[in-house]
Amino acid sequence: MNLHSIYTEKNNCQDCYKCIRRCPVKAIKIDDHRASIVQNLCIYCGKCVQVCPAEAKKVRNDLSSAKFLLQEKDPVILSLAPSFRSEFSDYTDNQFLNACNSLGFHAVSETALGAEIVSKVTADWLKNQKKGVYLSSCCPVVVQLISKYYQDEMASLAPFDSPMQAHAKYLKQIYGNNTKVIFVGPCIAKKQEADEFNNGVDVALGFNEFREWLQGEALDSEYLPENILKNLKFEPELAGSGAYYPVDGGMIATLKDNISVTDTSFMSFSGIQNVKDILENLPKDINDKLFIELLACDGGCINGPEFTQKQSLAENRYKTLSLANKNLVEKKSETEINDIHIEANYKTIAPVLKCMYSEQDIKDALKIVGKLSEKDELNCGGCGYETCRHFAKAILDGKAERHMCVSYMRKVAQNKATVLLQKMPYGVVLVDEKLKVIESNKHFADLLGDEVRRIYDIKPGMEGADFKKLTSIYKLFANALEKGIEEIEKDIRLDGKLFHLSIFTIHKFKIVCGIIYPLNEESMSKDYLIGKLKDVISDNLAMAQKAAFLLGENASRTETKLNTIIDSYHQNDIENE
Repeated sequence: MNLHSIYTEKNNCQDCYKCIRRCPVKAIKIDDHRASIVQNLCIYCGKCVQVCPAEAKKVRNDLSSAKFLLQEKDPVILSLAPSFRSEFSDYTDNQFLNACNSLGFHAVSETALGAEIVSKVTADWLKNQKKGVYLSSCCPVVVQLISKYYQDEMASLAPFDSPMQAHAKYLKQIYGNNTKVIFVGPCIAKKQEADEFNNGVDVALGFNEFREWLQGEALDSEYLPENILKNLKFEPELAGSGAYYPVDGGMIATLKDNISVTDTSFMSFSGIQNVKDILENLPKDINDKLFIELLACDGGCINGPEFTQKQSLAENRYKTLSLANKNLVEKKSETEINDIHIEANYKTIAPVLKCMYSEQDIKDALKIVGKLSEKDELNCGGCGYETCRHFAKAILDGKAERHMCVSYMRKVAQNKATVLLQKMPYGVVLVDEKLKVIESNKHFADLLGDEVRRIYDIKPGMEGADFKKLTSIYKLFANALEKGIEEIEKDIRLDGKLFHLSIFTIHKFKIVCGIIYPLNEESMSKDYLIGKLKDVISDNLAMAQKAAFLLGENASRTETKLNTIIDSYHQNDIENE
């Protein structure tokens, strides 16, 4: 089993760079055209998992570990994240409890009880703090982000366990230290938290894993009729205000009951980019205490990456809050909390050391991808990085390769095609739907006479030239473009000489290619051309396809175009025999 919470199946990776674009900390390395996660840089937010079109980014499946615990003699309790009512809304509480009982769990308890412990301890801690900014430590992604990338703000981080770990300690205090705790929730980072801080939860599962488990045991809600179920309840009691935690501002709602608003100011923000922006610009001149709740997922844990039920954020929030309010009314009083020590030391998470590069280092890296000046820095984002300079630094960090630069790859492919075009012994021209020249070679200009040759000498390739003014054969090209004709083969006469003209559609109704050569041309020249074309296909097609793919174009056009040219000459030879 892969030891990392998130990993890459390299054989599935399609080299599209979507994971780099969405990763908030660029914890991705490209090696031999394949993306892999740099574990010491990763904050386990799961963005790469959510956006990977080839499903090459995987979350470690811990079902086997959970099942193993249930086979042991020690009691196993399920710690259930409060957002479960959004994921498992197809179950009644009693159906869900009976399903868990059938799996072998000794009891099911709401993680929200741990949230209530965290709220009380945090409230008491804040009362004794000096004026300044303080940050919540409930979200494991935020903890990873601050610990690895914002070391200067570590002193502001509340030094307490997350609700998951606090709840596990609470359960072990009640049921005995030999009790095992399996957490189920919407968060991938909880797996990493359980790995790194193994003093509470024994195994952390995602909602998707647990639903897979239930379905595998035929414990879907429709197979659990209420009239034959045991009457079960959450242990040791129903959760109260801690059930607000999975929504943006939920923790703040519980703290305000314990601290006067005049004593401490409260703010809540969600979304990893918002969190980064806040951490980079924390208020400095604070005349009182400011406590900021930070959640990595937009809207809070109700929008976590491990949900399988694709509902709107509003619906998830409504279900979570309405049921939390109902349970709070039924419970009437908060949980009695015994003396539980939930202090945490997040300094054990190793910070990321940033490499400092000189301006010359960055310029040298930019030169590798043909960016010799600022005007060459397009900042297109095709490589996955926001700017060309960020990409250059990634190259220096060993996380990026030059082929990731779309503009560079396109230039390389174009240069290769241009070299081929100029080396061909026949006249070649590409024309668009407006009868404007896209590109031509010198042989084509020479065949059309002195006037066209002078135009070519002034502007090699004649890009943008009006094809109608260059030659009378433009009507054949116009006909092919207008009617979408795939191929035209015709003998023509220019300045008293006979030529053969081949016109091929490259992009229907948009681009055609014309090849013209004297009818008395020796066949050896044709063989030479065909050999050259085959060499280009085998040597350079991968590069051209790469550039086309990243630009969102049809990567097969290059191959089709070149093979069409080759096939046409083979066909022409057959007809002449």
